[in-house]
Amino acid sequence: MKYKKTGAAVAVVLSLQLVLSGCWFNNSSVNKVVNKNTGKTETVQIVPGESNQDYKMLWPQTNDPVRGYIQYGETNLVDSDQLEVGLMDLSKSAFSPNQYVFQSGQYLKPSDINGILYRQGQEKSQSQSSGQQGKVLPGLNPPLAKGSNPVQQAQNSPKYMNYVLEQDYLKKAKNGKYTLGGVSIAVSLNSVYTDSITDSKGLINPISEQLNPSTVEAWGKAHAQQILQRIRSVSGLQQVPIFFTLYLAAAPEALVSGNFFASTYVGNGSSTIGNWTAVNENHVIFPSNTASSQYKSDSGKFNNFSSAVQKYFPDYVGVIGKGYYQDQTLEDLTLNINFNKFVDQTEIIGFTNYVASIVNNSFSFSNQVPVHIYITTGDVQDALIERTPSMNNAYVSIYQH
Repeated sequence: MKYKKTGAAVAVVLSLQLVLSGCWFNNSSVNKVVNKNTGKTETVQIVPGESNQDYKMLWPQTNDPVRGYIQYGETNLVDSDQLEVGLMDLSKSAFSPNQYVFQSGQYLKPSDINGILYRQGQEKSQSQSSGQQGKVLPGLNPPLAKGSNPVQQAQNSPKYMNYVLEQDYLKKAKNGKYTLGGVSIAVSLNSVYTDSITDSKGLINPISEQLNPSTVEAWGKAHAQQILQRIRSVSGLQQVPIFFTLYLAAAPEALVSGNFFASTYVGNGSSTIGNWTAVNENHVIFPSNTASSQYKSDSGKFNNFSSAVQKYFPDYVGVIGKGYYQDQTLEDLTLNINFNKFVDQTEIIGFTNYVASIVNNSFSFSNQVPVHIYITTGDVQDALIERTPSMNNAYVSIYQH
């Protein structure tokens, strides 16, 4: 097996030095990009992808107007991560990594996103309180329903949308300059509507309403046309091709993320949603009723691995897995092994090597499935074991604290 013992703090410092120095960039060629705000040409460096199947990225990126704004929409960190990474992965079908360079969204501002997410009728009061001037477009989330009080009104008419994510894909023109070649949009929808409603007495009332997934998905498709038209109204996005996706978020406390369920490609200048392509993906936790009922074979493989691991310290080890499926096929597996308490560093080394030997010699999952195993005590990571399709044996990294 490939083996590495690392001082965690030192590793972080070295990584930062590499990024700051830019020594791993290819500086032999000068890349030009047209700044969308000024129209001026700027010199940029391109961060290479991990492989030919991954996007190159602009570095440094220009100021992202909504950097970090996603945290105000998604209530679960796993959804924030999956929405961004998942959209990038799906975008490869529309904007090939061989032809396009990734840049975080530069066109939708917080006010544009809020304008879509406001309830119908809410937008006027919001614009007045924020001091916005000019024409205010109506919100696209459902208006408040009838009810005897604000809490009941909100509960009777849940919000369906929680965020709209933009990603930009730049293409090199004949003059050698990178310009916007395509945009990807993810509309994130609620599976659980959570909100904080202030009643007539000034008291804040938290609400949480479980929504019917089929109802939410149908609403998303029915209102996609309006959302697209709103995006087309943003300066710079009137003509560019748009890859448009719909995402159903997980519950706020869920351990695994939600899933994309539909996508469509909108050509140059079009404001019409055509046919939807189903996105068949699923995030599954092991062990769980979903895993044992829908993925019985993989659930058995996980149970075998968990039993083998727990033989080392039967009373002190817990194992949880997270599987990512596309079209019912396992594409990625993360395993978290939490140990109650290691006595010393040699115990960590011995246990990690034991787990790695299971992966190398008796692991039931296919070699084509990337596997990431995190060994922790409490919130502290002690070791990482990884295996990719290109590896004959697992890669092991043990951290010193």
